[in-house]
Formats: sequence, C-alpha cells, structure tokens
Amino acid sequence: MKKQILLFLSIILTSFYTYSQAPRGFYLAAGYSQTSLKSSDFLSESKPGFFVGTNFNFGYHESYNYQVELLYKNNTMGAKYVDNSFSQVREADLKYATTELGFYLNYYIIKPDEGKFFFGPQAGIFASFGNKLSSNNEDQNGQNYLPYLIKSGEFDNFAKINYGFGAGLTGGYNKFRFDIRYSMGLPNMLAEFKTNSYDENNIYTGPTLSGKTSSLTFGVSYMLLTSTNN
Repeated sequence: MKKQILLFLSIILTSFYTYSQAPRGFYLAAGYSQTSLKSSDFLSESKPGFFVGTNFNFGYHESYNYQVELLYKNNTMGAKYVDNSFSQVREADLKYATTELGFYLNYYIIKPDEGKFFFGPQAGIFASFGNKLSSNNEDQNGQNYLPYLIKSGEFDNFAKINYGFGAGLTGGYNKFRFDIRYSMGLPNMLAEFKTNSYDENNIYTGPTLSGKTSSLTFGVSYMLLTSTNN
C-alpha cells in the first residue's frame, strides 16, 4: 500500500513539473531604453538609449512566474542652455546612466503549456542606484541650463537613488522572450538642485526644483540556463 501511495505521489509531482512550464531560468537581456525627466524646472527631452543585463525567472505555476532583473541603462537627454554670453539658446546631450534592480510578476494569458509561444501582462517594482547625470559636451564658455540658469556642477546633486513601478507585456518563443514596459519613478530627482538665489548671508532662498523620471523599454532576452524539463 505504501509503495502504491509513493508511486501515485511521484506521478502527481512529475506531472506537475512537466506541465507547469512557465519559463524558468537565467536570461541574458539587451534592448532599447528611453528615459524622460518630467520637470518644468529643467527643460529636457528624452533621446534613445540602451540597456544590457540579466534576468532570472522562477516559480512553479503554469499561469505565472516571477522575474528578477539586474540592468545597466545608458540613456541620453537633450537639455536647453545658454552660455555665459547669453546670446544663443543651445542644446547639450546629457548622459543619464543607472544600475537598476527590478522584481516583476509575469501572468500568462497564452500559457506556455499550450505550445512554445507564451504571452501576457507584467507588473512590478524597481530601484536604481548610482544614478548619474553628466554633460557630454561641456564647453569652455560654461553652460547655464534653462529656465533657472543651473550650472552643470549641480549635476552632482542629482538623486542617487530612484524607485517606482512598471507595467507592460511579456512573451516569447522557445528560449527567446521579450518585455515591453513603461516605468514611473516616484522620488524628486532634483530636490537637492540649487539655483543662483542666495541672500546676503549666503543662505539659499529657493525655489525647490522638482522632476521625476519615466521610461519606456523594449528588451529581448535569451535563456542561457534553464530549470525546466521541456
């Protein structure tokens, strides 16, 4: 009787492992990234960038699994400025580089056990560290970024930690998968920026600047290591 019970449990577990085919494993990822700084206090526009990194998908259910990813993003923003002569408005390309950690839930409307193709929505949270904003074309006449004539030295005060949430679509075929996602940052990235507004006692008189990030990414991943028996 005990042997029959063990055999029955083995069949159940084997079937569960075989048919719960939400893709699991390590992936190498790369793709398109475009980040915007939404602010009326710092005039900029987003430009195309890229990201590279890795992600790990895990979980033992046929309809959903979890995705943890570590990415390096390199984005560019175009910012308006005038030089010290104040004679002409120009545009500088600002490099915005981040290292991002994300955790997402993938839910499959088209389940992997219905064939090799899978597809569904995705949602989760992210945090980025060491956020860096820097000018790629600093000139000898100086740059005063509009509208508050902010010096590029203030870029060191750009918030080093960003976090927020993202949602999009995920899918794939065999060892390839894709993710298209829109993300929104929550912190004020310009909170520590200062304009040239000080009183006679060298005390800053404001204003407090405001700006939050949003980004659109499209990535393709290739599975390097798998934990499934497909």
